[in-house]
Amino acid sequence: MDKKTSGAWIIHHTHKLQGVKLAAPGYEEIGFAGKCGIVLNALAGSAESELTTDRIAALAKANGISVRLELPSILVELKRQRLIDQGDAGIAVLGLTTAQTLEHTAAIFEGASPGPCEKAAIDLAEKVSDLPVVKGAAAEYISDAYHLPNTETSEILQQCEQIGFFDAEEISGQSVYFNGNLFRREDMNKANAVLGSLSSNDERHVVELTERLKASGCIAKSDALAVLGEQLYSKMCSIGFIDENSIGNESGTFSFVTRPAAFSKFTNSAADDAFDLAKAFVTSLTYGMTSSPYGRGRIRMIEALMRKLIGGSWVGPATAIGQDYKVLEMKGVVEVRSAGDGRFSMRLLKREVGQLALTVITEGEAGGTSLLEMPGVSATRHEGPEANRSVIRKKQAEPLKRGVARLLSDLRTGGLR
Repeated sequence: MDKKTSGAWIIHHTHKLQGVKLAAPGYEEIGFAGKCGIVLNALAGSAESELTTDRIAALAKANGISVRLELPSILVELKRQRLIDQGDAGIAVLGLTTAQTLEHTAAIFEGASPGPCEKAAIDLAEKVSDLPVVKGAAAEYISDAYHLPNTETSEILQQCEQIGFFDAEEISGQSVYFNGNLFRREDMNKANAVLGSLSSNDERHVVELTERLKASGCIAKSDALAVLGEQLYSKMCSIGFIDENSIGNESGTFSFVTRPAAFSKFTNSAADDAFDLAKAFVTSLTYGMTSSPYGRGRIRMIEALMRKLIGGSWVGPATAIGQDYKVLEMKGVVEVRSAGDGRFSMRLLKREVGQLALTVITEGEAGGTSLLEMPGVSATRHEGPEANRSVIRKKQAEPLKRGVARLLSDLRTGGLR
């Protein structure tokens, strides 16, 4: 496994560990390396930059890092890795891409001499992201690869299930492991296996939604539900065939749907948007195009605006910028500054995030040729596909779970091995 992919799984597992109150004690190195990667990603833009102590603390807090308990040791490690230079008033940080951040995350993890349970958790997560794997085969694989006794192998698999490093579903009396990355790469065999397991009516609806997503890049969840219906939507979301992204503000939560493979334009890997930044960008823009109320000085050509941001220019000033894109500001994707008179300007700090978002927004002919307005988002939180998929799986009733199990079984045995 290359370092970029390993780093992406470390970030994924760290988010899972953050959601567990009493996680098993054997995953400290994943947790620490992942938090180093999360902080580094928040601090670093495309170019070398300097950040004040207050901004560092704000970015850490926004990304779920304790400023008092965790941030000091993380900054020490980043300095040891020669990624930042600390001073009295703040830090200087190297310009880094997402891929480079993931590689440094993997290097921090490997340098800590992690135990076999941590290595196995990452290795197995990648393995089950390709195709669903039965528990017996997974146990045999990690036992042989890491020379583990059966008792320790069973404990590792149980811990991985409980923490949520991957999902387990019962099929014909045996557990099958999978995760939400099954469709991150364009793979016609997998898509055909899923479609072939559906009724002709359901297949027609899934094909219709897929074509709409290919044309538009991102659509409102309500539109996706109108095509699929609640049960079929839940099935497709559970196995990661479609992604649900949500942003929230004072008006409520707004959800949108994308194709997982839409965010893997530059490589065939889930690592392209491991931090969900492009997803947050696309979701914010789509909200503004479809749901945000009118007003507050918008720009009409979204593509022209995005290209200006990607080119490194400031946009504005406008009153709306001071309220919009709070999620992206908290994640270190954009910088907002006051221009006086209640107006603000904005620039893009992470160019590759903007490039990936623009690719998705303009993916189809409709998105590429439409005159779209600069949205007024005022979004203060974002939930990525994995968090939403986990919630949907927990809400599923038993009959629906059996339907998901059949889909996974067809993926595993439908001529793909």
